[in-house]
Amino acid sequence: MRTTQVGDRVLVHYVQTFENGSVRSSRADGPPVEVTIGTDHRRLPALGLGLLGLTEGQVLVLDVPAEQAFGLRDLQRIKRVTRDRFAADEAVSPDRRARMRLTRGRTRVVRVVEVSDGAVVVDLNHPRSGLSMRMEVELVTILETARADPRGA
Repeated sequence: MRTTQVGDRVLVHYVQTFENGSVRSSRADGPPVEVTIGTDHRRLPALGLGLLGLTEGQVLVLDVPAEQAFGLRDLQRIKRVTRDRFAADEAVSPDRRARMRLTRGRTRVVRVVEVSDGAVVVDLNHPRSGLSMRMEVELVTILETARADPRGA
């Protein structure tokens, strides 16, 4: 039976869960996702070469450390800002998300940590930063095999 190699296009089903038990994403019951072996996929970060050497129907369980999933929590990304960075009608309270105004008219959703007189402490880290992830990936089918280099390289 043929195994996957770098450059193969394949279809996979997957489930991504975090160490806290929450499910990030699941394509176990829906249509499979196309992945090229040996490249990072936007929905499957850190998968890289994990699918290398698998056969159709094989299931891979991959534990992804926080550094490779959504990064470690960075205390430098917790900031104190003034309340006027939020719309007057914006509900700004601890442990909730709120839309904060940035420069040049842009906005960003942030997690509010603390609210005090005229100031708001916000966490700019990704909501899943610091969490390791487990990926269960089933190789459904190999769509196209990688072509050998005709020059023999």
